[in-house]
Amino acid sequence: MGGRVEIERKFAVAAGFSLPDLTGVGRAVGVAAVGAPQTFTQEAVYYDSEDLRLARGKITLRRRTGGTDDGWHLKLPAGAGAREEIHRPLTAGEPDERGVAHCAPPADLLDIVFLALRGARVTPVARLVTTRTATALLGSGGVPLVEIVDDDVHAQTLGERTVLTRWREVEVELLDAALAAPPGAAPKSRDKTSTRDETGQGKPGAGDAVKGRSGKGKKPGEGKAAKRKTGEAKANRGKPTPDGPDEARAAKAKAAKATAEKARAGAGKETKARAGEVADAGVVGPPAGLRLLDAVEEALRTAGATDAPHGSKLAHVLSLAQTAPPAPEPAARARRRPGRELTAGDVLLDYLAEQVAALLAVDPRVRMDEPDAVHKMRVATRRMRSTLRTFSALFPADLVTHLDVELGDLAGALSGARDSEVQLEYFSGRLAALPPELVRGPVEESLSAHLSSGMAAGRETALAALRDERYLILLVDLADLVRAPLTESRVRSVASLAARPSSSLGRPLRSLTPALTARARRPAVTELPRLLAAADRRLARKVATAAQTPAGHERDELLHSARKQAKRLRYAGEAVEPVFGADARTLAKLSSQAQELLGIHQDATVATGLLRSWGLAAQEAGEPTAFTYGLLLGLEELRARTAEREFFDAWPALSDPSRRRWLQA
Repeated sequence: MGGRVEIERKFAVAAGFSLPDLTGVGRAVGVAAVGAPQTFTQEAVYYDSEDLRLARGKITLRRRTGGTDDGWHLKLPAGAGAREEIHRPLTAGEPDERGVAHCAPPADLLDIVFLALRGARVTPVARLVTTRTATALLGSGGVPLVEIVDDDVHAQTLGERTVLTRWREVEVELLDAALAAPPGAAPKSRDKTSTRDETGQGKPGAGDAVKGRSGKGKKPGEGKAAKRKTGEAKANRGKPTPDGPDEARAAKAKAAKATAEKARAGAGKETKARAGEVADAGVVGPPAGLRLLDAVEEALRTAGATDAPHGSKLAHVLSLAQTAPPAPEPAARARRRPGRELTAGDVLLDYLAEQVAALLAVDPRVRMDEPDAVHKMRVATRRMRSTLRTFSALFPADLVTHLDVELGDLAGALSGARDSEVQLEYFSGRLAALPPELVRGPVEESLSAHLSSGMAAGRETALAALRDERYLILLVDLADLVRAPLTESRVRSVASLAARPSSSLGRPLRSLTPALTARARRPAVTELPRLLAAADRRLARKVATAAQTPAGHERDELLHSARKQAKRLRYAGEAVEPVFGADARTLAKLSSQAQELLGIHQDATVATGLLRSWGLAAQEAGEPTAFTYGLLLGLEELRARTAEREFFDAWPALSDPSRRRWLQA
């Protein structure tokens, strides 16, 4: 559902500007010829709220006709010098007899910018008619690499006040061929998730990166316990540790999918053939593409082009009409320079601000159903909730209670689609690893039927939560928190929201004071270790209780609780790293390894429950799939017990007091 990345540079030119001779420009980076110029006229109507909320966020929404891309265009910021453009076709019968001004933007595009609009209605704010002369620079295979367009723009604002204006500008845009990766180049990973073993079930053993108490590199679980290591643990030895259970589940799914794909005959030859086709087409790749932009820019500047005053035509017309959008809202606090002079509140507000920014950045990606987007939003949500719990003594109790509920409900709403998707891919990988004679009946179709409906329902639940007013209020509360000064007297700027009827929010929202407590004003170097030590002791108590409980459901629940506490301790270590450096990183790493091992156990425990239910239903129906479900159930029970043993073998090293002396400071 996503769009394409648009990398372009814009230049202002005088009325008498002439495009220079482009022959030879970019030859060193793959340009073989200059295409013939093409001239056409485009009409674009731009939509925004009355107070220009989209323009304020550097977002443009337009309906354009003429040229080769008639339709609705939504452009989102995508980093320095780049925007992501999402295109939707025009609908039949559009516009009606009332004209273009009454066309309604596609609902899914409005949903993507829901957060920017915050409930405001969009209407036409500007109309542009552009006479465009486009010239392309071509690669060796005649493939367009870059397009230079000379635009003569006639613009008018719409609404209560109409202003007419005109200007010329030149745009230079890298096209898809120039944005493609060079032949043979491996794509960069979007996250730190590591590859798992072929079954998709393995996670690195905690002992792989933890030294024993002697400090000689002895792995926890050596000796008798080491002999019990399964093939899956050995296969993962030395691989990087993922960021958490969600990352691990994603890694399982990716590894299982990769295993199935490798089994397909001729896949390698086909890939090589495609790479050859790309090379023959004259693709220059991203680095050369940027050098091509530089070469064209040099030619244009030599001919008299200068920097464009604005990043978009809409911003230009609004500026000339003196109806520019208001200044952006104050940004969340930037992370301070690391140092031991920081207060405890400084450190935590910096960390929370990063998570708020991550949540806001991924919001439109979730709505576009991009891979890993739900996972990233859920991680940001969990990090905030965990931080508020671990360091609750630094925040007002009512604030912690309120945000804990709201963040917990948001994380829960995001879980359904993600969990079902990962489970489906994981079980598919398990099936692919079984000998064919052990796969009885249409097991894969049966699994899909069980989980696909959950994926669809889960996505609808997630989107409903993101479209709710309660979500917007949560974001206001979070933004207000991370900008809070360390004073007791500051009252929430959004306290007026509390006066709204409870029916409009689903529950009453009490007036809160986001100022931090007196303890938050103490030095981080003395205050934070005390709270971390308390969290560490809670984890130790949970593990001890689980170890004393007989194997079974109760023990499984206790280990699950310990896993969640290990995750909180890991996030706490991440939060305080600017002050405590290597000590905090070590704590986060040890906690992550405990979380990983306990995560295997929890994944397998959940899987056994599903497989038992499906297997019994298949048996009662007399379906042959019951046999394979039973086999998978046995494998998951073994995986759960193995992970449990590995965790307890590793725990002495993971809880080594010598790694925690700094917590007693």
